[in-house]
Amino acid sequence: MREIALPDFIGESERGMIVMVSALQDELEPLLRRLCRGEKVPYTFRWQLVHLEGRNYLVTLDLDWKGGSEVAIGFTPEMWNILPAMRQKEHLAVVTDWSLVGEEVREASRALVIERPYRGLEALIRQVAQVAPPVQGLKPGEELERLQEILAGCVDPHQLN
Repeated sequence: MREIALPDFIGESERGMIVMVSALQDELEPLLRRLCRGEKVPYTFRWQLVHLEGRNYLVTLDLDWKGGSEVAIGFTPEMWNILPAMRQKEHLAVVTDWSLVGEEVREASRALVIERPYRGLEALIRQVAQVAPPVQGLKPGEELERLQEILAGCVDPHQLN
């Protein structure tokens, strides 16, 4: 199983969210250095449901960029309540340096600024729906039911077709 780093801190401002993940400092440092120099680095991100064991799950934000290797930020069930806020925010800043927490994060700072972080939540909703239906009469786990409720308000229903 791949390594998934958990956030040290998740914060919210009027315009965006910030996720502080010190465990990814070594992995993200080359990317953040390039971004800080003003380089345009193509990157991708996706939201994903990851099955752990039993009926336990994480939601991950997977990040990949040209010249780097994929990293994953894991959100535990206790953190899932931030997902609806992603729908209303213009950006999500991923930082590895505590000194940036509380600062206005700009594209030129040492942060990966993801514009429109809600993109891809539709795929997560579909993924959860595929796992959540009862299998052989068993009910889905409480975690998945709760995640479905949380995600219900995250996207425009017309985008799901």
